[in-house]
Amino acid sequence: MGRFNSTLVQNERLLPGIHGLRGVAALAVVLFHLVHVGGVSPPNLFAFIDRDFGYGVHLFFILSAFSLMHSTELRTNSPHWLVNYFTKRFFRIAPLFYLMLSLWVAVGVMKGVDVADAARLLLNMTFTFGFVPPSGIVWGGWSIGVEMMFYAVFPVLLLLVKTHRAAFLLLITTVVASTASRTALHAQELTTGAASQFDWCYFSFLPNMCFFAMGLYAYVVVKRFKGRALLRIYVPIFATLAVGGLLLSDLGPRLYSSARPDIVLWGIGLSALCAWQAHQPSPVVASRVGHYLGERSYSIYLLHPVVLALLKGQLLKVYEWTSPVLGSYAFFLCAGLLMVGLLVCVEFTYRAIELPGIHLGRRWIAARESSTIVPPIHLGEHEYRHASQVRICG
Repeated sequence: MGRFNSTLVQNERLLPGIHGLRGVAALAVVLFHLVHVGGVSPPNLFAFIDRDFGYGVHLFFILSAFSLMHSTELRTNSPHWLVNYFTKRFFRIAPLFYLMLSLWVAVGVMKGVDVADAARLLLNMTFTFGFVPPSGIVWGGWSIGVEMMFYAVFPVLLLLVKTHRAAFLLLITTVVASTASRTALHAQELTTGAASQFDWCYFSFLPNMCFFAMGLYAYVVVKRFKGRALLRIYVPIFATLAVGGLLLSDLGPRLYSSARPDIVLWGIGLSALCAWQAHQPSPVVASRVGHYLGERSYSIYLLHPVVLALLKGQLLKVYEWTSPVLGSYAFFLCAGLLMVGLLVCVEFTYRAIELPGIHLGRRWIAARESSTIVPPIHLGEHEYRHASQVRICG
């Protein structure tokens, strides 16, 4: 990892491969929604964009758990680590989310749509809407609600997952619980015809808990087997075969059922990819481009629905004009134009909202830490001599 420890990495605790994968996940979600929301179809050769790139959200969950273990584990000896942890998480997520929440509420008001009653607004303001889907207001923000629920339980999991056995037990437990809850909700949806059960299956906390457990387990594996053949050889091979096989085959759709074993398979493959890139980051993932996108992945995720909605008409026209020459590969021209427009907006929110929010949280923590430090007592000559005698006699 030494060759990637350059000026790109501002934090010594930052893992370039993990950071780059955040950019990969963000880009995957943008392309997925370009197809499903923008109505721009990719070439048949790249049908996996339409089918599989939505799993970028689940990759975010895995990366989040891995990163939190990496950044928090060594800080638990601090007397105020728990308060500091929640402070950092809040100031990292809340400023930009509240901005987007205000924007979506304002858009709803202007269009005469009641998007937020008092109860729903309270759920979003307190980040508890991951417990009660579909109550999210920010488009695509459902994952933020799920993420914040994981942040809430992470300190407990951190204390529990101290060994490889404990991490594996948590993984198995959450996979079973997530699969069982998803199966039960699907069955209820089929029986009652309640479409809202779909939201509980995919946009609530419990069915997604297994992905966070996969991230925790990936971290424990990297920590335990660092430098060994398992991580140097076998995990990269497995990750390549698993992710590549799922992308290039229709195995996922073939396995589709109420239990959704395809989701679990994707989680296993993506967690292996996470462990691989944490241990041996590839030059592409840990490149300057990967770092740039990773740094701004949160803004990319929350802003891309807005930018896509604004540019949808123009992108469809570009696709129509250029497809006679480029065919379905005009999709990538539209994707490039979308990313240009998106990154212009993202650069603003990253510098004007995200970074100031992060720095505000750090300043609050620093001020709190400094206020708890007892200043040194300066003794006069008489007091010093008396204290020395007390120490000698004692």
